[in-house]
Amino acid sequence: MKRRTSLPLKDDGTVTLDWEMWAGSEEEKAQLDHLAQLVSKQHPNIRLQLRTAPFNAYFTKLQTEFAAGKQACVVSMQSLRLGAYADLLEPLAAPEGFAPASLDALKMDGKQLALPYDLSPMLLYYNKDAFAKAGVAEPKAGWTIADFEKAAKALSTGGKSGFGMSFSDLHTLSLLLSYNGAKPVTDDVKLQMDSQPMIDAVTWYAGLGASKSASVPAGSAEAGWGETQFVNGNAMMAVDGSWNIGSTIKDAKFKVGIAPLPAGQAGSKTYVANSGFGVAKGCAYKEEAIKAVSVLSGKEAQAYLAGQGRGFPARTEQQAAYEDFLVKQNQDKAADVQAAMSAVKEGLAGGVPLFTTKNWDDVTKLMAQHLLQVYTGAQSAKESLATIQQQGARGQ
Repeated sequence: MKRRTSLPLKDDGTVTLDWEMWAGSEEEKAQLDHLAQLVSKQHPNIRLQLRTAPFNAYFTKLQTEFAAGKQACVVSMQSLRLGAYADLLEPLAAPEGFAPASLDALKMDGKQLALPYDLSPMLLYYNKDAFAKAGVAEPKAGWTIADFEKAAKALSTGGKSGFGMSFSDLHTLSLLLSYNGAKPVTDDVKLQMDSQPMIDAVTWYAGLGASKSASVPAGSAEAGWGETQFVNGNAMMAVDGSWNIGSTIKDAKFKVGIAPLPAGQAGSKTYVANSGFGVAKGCAYKEEAIKAVSVLSGKEAQAYLAGQGRGFPARTEQQAAYEDFLVKQNQDKAADVQAAMSAVKEGLAGGVPLFTTKNWDDVTKLMAQHLLQVYTGAQSAKESLATIQQQGARGQ
């Protein structure tokens, strides 16, 4: 009996495989359709049937489909969510040509569970106009946490904040990692939110708000608070991913600078994250699905996505195409784009994958709920992190 992970093989030997992917617009769906056509171009006996959902609903839908045995053969996966699907994806062979960090981020227990199409470090976005007006030196190589604190304080004036805070996992945890090396999970992927380095780092982070050097998110639903406040000109610095370089430079009404995260005790650090494509273990046509994933993550596909500005490619040979796209889109800000790409490369040099627990979605909801209590002074970092640890450890 055929599983619902693919359609029956046709008489002419052609197989149609379902491909699950997130998409937020018709433009994105058109890009994905183009990739599907690349698969059929290289393998005429394989067709991909695209199934999409908005990113915010994608992983809930994916969990439901796996539970019901209705998952697609080709499954798109984000590195931060990999832990929940480690037992459901087929191990793949890792080909050459990828940035090592992009492959590492999609591994669990040494197994390559998806092949990447992008790679993103977290960066410090800053308002160059505000820095110049305040007479504050812009971030450069060797810029430290102490420099960051002084700048945030000096730039908090006239109803504006020096820094826009966050409780989003990559945004917040990357800055904590750079501050003192604090990690939310152990090397064997067990939650350690209540470790002393995490308590110290969150106490420091919350202190930015208490000292009026940073704006505190208005509510636990404001996941993109810091970066939104930055683009709107209300916060002079924010942590954001490299995936927003193009849109931020284009949309901001001021000159945008981008630098690696400020260096703490062990230098500038960041978590890196990415996305890729895997094969469901329940797929009836694994050989064909693996061929499809090979094309979706191949040179031609990544060159195409880079040329569409979809993200910084995981394949090193195609990374220059992404910078070319950004420069063309921002021809009057080419120097800003080139400086941003230098920051991306520096960020990746200090980047490490963030491996997460199986219930990471639940952990991030706990972070939003309880870290806000720390930022507003309603709870101590120790109390809040202990609660996150206690509740989050139940389903890890």
